[in-house]
Amino acid sequence: MKIAVVENDKQETGSIFEPGLVAIYGEDGGKWKIVSRFENKVSDAKGIAAVRTAVTDTIKQLGDVKIMVASEIPGIAFGVFQAVGFDIFLVENSVLEVLDSVKKEMLEVIEKRQEKPSKLDIMQFLEPGTNERDFRLNMEEILLKNPELTSKKILIPFLKKGEFNRLDVVCSHIPKWFYTELGALGFEYETVNELPNRKTVRIVRVQTP
Repeated sequence: MKIAVVENDKQETGSIFEPGLVAIYGEDGGKWKIVSRFENKVSDAKGIAAVRTAVTDTIKQLGDVKIMVASEIPGIAFGVFQAVGFDIFLVENSVLEVLDSVKKEMLEVIEKRQEKPSKLDIMQFLEPGTNERDFRLNMEEILLKNPELTSKKILIPFLKKGEFNRLDVVCSHIPKWFYTELGALGFEYETVNELPNRKTVRIVRVQTP
């Protein structure tokens, strides 16, 4: 098993948006050794397009490695890694302390995926809102725990049931299918809160005259 780690100059896990290195570790005789190491160029990227390009270049340098460990991978960077099938672990610790625990958790994930897939129950992720039938959902949290899913697979079945008045979705960016498919389902949306790498998008049923 090979694991990529974003690390700082203290050999601790670091943020993808802070200067440092990306190291690939592999097991050799029960011990972790560095396979390769290169500069984290994502930290220099400014703007969404530049971040996408820098993350894509990093993915190319990682080759067949699909496990990424960092202290933080927010916003669009998280989305790019997740879109190409990375398993992401967000941990704050010394690098050598986290490798064994990430390996153990990854083996459990692989075993779980090999079992018969269970149907996602979105209700376990819904938080009650201010009023009855108002809900809040953290999309990044769901995708982190279920990397094989997409926002569309998660939300469409719930939206089709229509058993809510207002749904606030916390996400790093507005999914492209919101623009094209929410209207067809009878819903509209607006951004009600926006922070760097984090938005809250409110979905409500279209009000007919």
